[in-house]
Amino acid sequence: FNEIIARQEVAASRKIPGEEAFRLTDTYGFPSDLTQLMAREIGFTVDEAGFESQMEQQRNRGRAAQKKETIHVNVAADVEEATEFVGYETLECVAVIRRIISMASGGLSIALEKTPFYAEMGGQVGDAGIMEIPEVEGSFRVLNTIKANKTFYHQLEVAADPRILSEGLSVRAVVEANRRRAIQCNHSATHLLHWALHEVVSRDTTQKGSSVGPDKLTFDFNSAALTREQIADIENLVNERIRENAAISWLQVPYHEVRGRSDIMQFFEDQYGGFVRVVQIGGEGAQLNGYSMELCAGTHCRATGELGFFRIVSEGAVAAGVRRIEALAGVEAYHDIRRQTELLHRLAKKMNAPLAELERKLDAALAQSKALEKQLRSARCQQAATIADDLLKRIRMIGSMPVIIDNLGKMEVDILQAIADSLKTKFEGTVVLGCVDDNVVSLISTVSSAWTSRISAGKIIQEITKIVSGKGGGRPDSARGGGRDASRLGEALQYADELIRCIH
Repeated sequence: FNEIIARQEVAASRKIPGEEAFRLTDTYGFPSDLTQLMAREIGFTVDEAGFESQMEQQRNRGRAAQKKETIHVNVAADVEEATEFVGYETLECVAVIRRIISMASGGLSIALEKTPFYAEMGGQVGDAGIMEIPEVEGSFRVLNTIKANKTFYHQLEVAADPRILSEGLSVRAVVEANRRRAIQCNHSATHLLHWALHEVVSRDTTQKGSSVGPDKLTFDFNSAALTREQIADIENLVNERIRENAAISWLQVPYHEVRGRSDIMQFFEDQYGGFVRVVQIGGEGAQLNGYSMELCAGTHCRATGELGFFRIVSEGAVAAGVRRIEALAGVEAYHDIRRQTELLHRLAKKMNAPLAELERKLDAALAQSKALEKQLRSARCQQAATIADDLLKRIRMIGSMPVIIDNLGKMEVDILQAIADSLKTKFEGTVVLGCVDDNVVSLISTVSSAWTSRISAGKIIQEITKIVSGKGGGRPDSARGGGRDASRLGEALQYADELIRCIH
């Protein structure tokens, strides 16, 4: 936030651009209402329309990333063709093709009488794998599995001749085992995470959404921001349960038997049918007495020990009052630890220190850096004061107004600002200064309080920055701006002179 408001164009306009407010929210988990509050406290505003535009673009990107071709089916026929899902117990089976649909993209989707492929739903991604055709020794890759009403559709990558497929043909459906195991690992970890949130944060914490894939899991919940201690406690609690290697079981029961039970987490009440599946961690399988119990149709590990390790990689805001945890389990968690460890070793090597001494060496380097920064600030202030004293020797009068207008040539914008600040304490009149740094023009104007009723620094900057192909503005007593056309800086300063003359 501080970096954004310190930028020349933002400080000049005193308005935080919508894309920057969005970046604070999207990248750093900074709630938009907090950005607006902090901006108001220092006299800034936020481009709310720009922020909402960025949010809508993100939503569109999300929808595009998840976009699937709509499969139009006859509802009555679809009810008759409900797919039997056998994927809880097996990862392959032989089944008959019931329907083949040609997609606009050139691919195919097929429906089987039964399938081991889990269709995307409840936050869990759909299975991928292979569809083998024994009769012709051909095969097709299954890229994804989705569900329309009660029918599972397998989206195929057409690498072989699609004419070898026909309704009534028997195929061998084989789920990609490693991918399914990784998904199950993350799904079971999601249930443990949900339970741990209740234990550490609040029993009132409720799930607002989740995404479970082979590489990671995300879990959205209502809460204030979690502390580092809470995040560590949640992570430790989940890993304790993993080490216990408790059984994970599931039971199909009539919904009316579990409806309203506070110890069984359940959501979207109107979507439940006559029977529901309860996934239980701990306890005795058929007794519904585990420490974690949820209504869930997804696939899971058989024991918590299969998760191996659980690691939270981020926690941040996604909406007002809604937080998101991103986490890893199993092999991906191990890989993340390896990456972090390798990073530490690389840093230690760069600092020429043993890993055990890295923190001490970094502290020493930071202390040295702060001392050098302090010396640099002091040198800049001294330089600015010297230049300001020199400018005071070149005061001109335009009518009755004392004026300093000067092109300071190649100079860092921080020094330019320091010069203007130094002049404020020593000079009563109008100041317009310009410089160039890395082919970027910077312009600053100040007007003493005795003259702001006649001329505005903000208006001066607003007009002269147009000449250097830029923009800027600010208050009547102080303003900043800039542009890209360094060749016209002299022309811009000459125009400032003309604007001041116009008031006399």
